[in-house]
This record gives sequence, structure tokens and C-alpha cells, in this order.
Amino acid sequence: MKNVFLPIFCFIFVCSYNSFSQNKSITQITLSNQIQYTDTSFLDLPGNGFLLDIGDEILAVTCKHVLWENRSKSIKAIHFDGKLKEWKMIVLNDPSQYVILGQLINTNANESIGERNTDQDYLVFKIKENHSKIIPLKLSTVNVKSGDTLYQVGWSFKTKKSIPQVHTVIVHKYAGSSIYVNNLVQESTAGLSGSPMINNNNELVGIVSSWKYDISSQKWHEATCSTDYLWETLYSYWLIKNNKEKNIKTFLEYISNYKVLNGKQIEASSNLYTSLFFADWLTSKGYKYGSIEYFSQWMVFLKQNYDIEIFADNYQKSLLVFDSWAHNYVMGTMEIKNLEQMMIEAKVAIPGFIDFCEFAQALSAMGKHDKAIALLLYADEKIQHMGQLYAFLGDAYLAKGESDLANDAYLKCLQTYPNFFQAIEGLEKLKNINLILK
Repeated sequence: MKNVFLPIFCFIFVCSYNSFSQNKSITQITLSNQIQYTDTSFLDLPGNGFLLDIGDEILAVTCKHVLWENRSKSIKAIHFDGKLKEWKMIVLNDPSQYVILGQLINTNANESIGERNTDQDYLVFKIKENHSKIIPLKLSTVNVKSGDTLYQVGWSFKTKKSIPQVHTVIVHKYAGSSIYVNNLVQESTAGLSGSPMINNNNELVGIVSSWKYDISSQKWHEATCSTDYLWETLYSYWLIKNNKEKNIKTFLEYISNYKVLNGKQIEASSNLYTSLFFADWLTSKGYKYGSIEYFSQWMVFLKQNYDIEIFADNYQKSLLVFDSWAHNYVMGTMEIKNLEQMMIEAKVAIPGFIDFCEFAQALSAMGKHDKAIALLLYADEKIQHMGQLYAFLGDAYLAKGESDLANDAYLKCLQTYPNFFQAIEGLEKLKNINLILK
């Protein structure tokens, strides 16, 4: 397989400045993070951010994966645990303009800082003080489509002394939480993460996040995080403010309330409905894993009870097939070779490497270390993954007690993905184990 030497958020390729940038108001929507913890600070462009107008409040938004490197090392989850001193967003080309952030709305002590963050790549804050002329964005209520022209607005390390740059991208496809986009002119612009991606109406459609390998086309694409998780966060925030419980009825109420405040009807995606409610439905039926059959039953349930029509695209189908196979793999009734056959029969490609990695973690937690290792070695052979998979492989070897193989896997990760925190932490664990053994 081909190794790719690209950190997810450090090398984002975007197209060059274009005629759309002549709209000067577009350059007045982006801010840059300055973060101070009780024990350390990150002031030199640790990602970009922006303001969001939700109708009855202005919020501040940046990318979640900024915490991969720009955090106090004792912080392991999306939860500051009293260690955040001040999070400020400034206008880089005019530091007299700044916003001081307040409470993190989507704090979650159970969500680890890790690879999955790029599928939910939003940190959403209340605002404590606003001393800027930054124009808050409105969310687009219409889902993007293949072929749409979109714009990313922000600073990279290369352009941080200028006004925010505007870059044009073309949508390749929408896939679950990601919008795969292609760039007309490739240029390394490290630091652009957290910048807003907007449509021709200057409405937010995504946040600059990561790169992903599209197995179906066998090509790498910039994978902007869609607004699905942002909608999920705003819905959860609305539930708390209104003392309501999460269910489909209150979600439809939220949609109606949003239209009253903002004048537009939310076009909720199938992925958003699935992320919010499919797992709950499975639990209500006593099912631990999903399948295409179960998803079809749920589709009928939504149509009959709420007149909601959703569908499973190829990305969702691949996850459902994977879930169905995973259940049988745990039970010992299927092997890895059965997975490819199931995917072929369903006419879908296997999912991304992170799905394999997380399942391997679950297998190790069950004590099924050999199954976890075999699965990761299979994924290593089949999927281009930028090297992070070796950190998970190191964890699996470490859990099994094979320290030398774990060490080799962690080092292999760092060869292709320098400073990847999971591999560094794994090597620290090995060091501590060796000290104890001595």
C-alpha cells in the first residue's frame, strides 16, 4: 500500500484567491484562536474560528481537533476540567478586535480527544465579550450537492499577516459527516483548520477539518466537516434551554422554532436523523448492532409515524454492513474474509479506517486482542490511512502484552505522522512499563 505523509490538519490544499474575494464583507467573518490554560498558552494561530447567529443568540465556533496539539497535556477529553484560563478569538490583521469566549456548550467528559473528532469537528462556545466588527454567519438550511461551488475563508500560517484569504472548492460528494471537496489549485496552507466554508449566499455549510481517502474513487479529498453535528449540538442546546427531552417530536419542534426565528426551514439530512435517533431506535428494539434490514424497518417507522423520508446512501450502507458483520465477528460466526464478500453483495466499499480502529479498540476491551490485531492488519492492507492506524495497532499490541511489536507500531506511526499524540502517549506508557519491570 501507499503511505501518505500528511498530518490531517497541518496540510490542507485549497485553491487560490478568486474573484469571489472581491466581496470585502466575506473577509470580515473569520477570527483566529488564542488559548491560555492554567499551565500553558497557544497564541500563534492555533486554528481559526467564526461567529454564528442562531436567531436568538450569537455563538462562537472553532474546530474540535484544535485540541489535538493546542491543549494542556492533562486534558484527555472534550472537557476543560477547570484548566482553561481564557479562550480568545482575535482578528489577526487587527488585534484590537477580539472576542472573549464563555462556556463550552458541547463539553463532553466522555468524548476522547482523538481521530473521531474530525467527524464532529465543532467546538461551540457562548460569548462572554465581543469587541469586534466580525459579521456572524447564518447556517445554510439546504444540504450541499455534488458540483456546488463553495468558499473557505481564513488564515493559514503562510498568510497570517494579511487579511483572511478566500479559497474556492468544488463539492465532490457528501458522505455522512464529511463534504468531500476538490481544489482547483493546490497549495499548502497549514493552519486553515477551523475556517468557515460558505456558499454563494454567505451561509455556513461546513468547517475546514481534515483529509480523507475515498475508497470508492481511490482518491484523497479534503473532507470538510458538514454542519450535521453542528445542528445536533444546537438542538441539544435548545433542549437544555427549554427543559425538553431528546426525541423526534422535540426535534421537529426545534425545526419549527428555528424557522420562526430565522425565516428558513431546516432541510435535515438523512445522516442527521440517523446520527440523532437510529441508535435510540435500535436500543428500543433490543438490538446492539445495526444492519441494512434494521435500517429499512426504521425508515418505515419514520414514514408511518412522522411522515419523514430518509434513505441510506452508499456510505451509510457500508457502515450498516460493517455493523452487521461486526456482530458476527464478535460472536465468532464470521471471519474477516466474510466482510469483503458482504460489501461486494451490498455493492458498497468498505468504510474508513477509523471504523476499523474503533472496533479494534472495542475488541481489545473485550479481551479479544488477536481479533483486534488481525482486523487492523487487514485495514492496513486495504485502506490508505496516513499512518494513524499504526497507533491503534500499537495500542492493541500493548493490550496483549507484546511490547516490542507495540513499540514498532508506534514508531511506524510517527514516521508517517510526526507528533501524533496517540503514538507519543503509547510510547510513554511503554517507557513507564519498562521502568516498573526494571
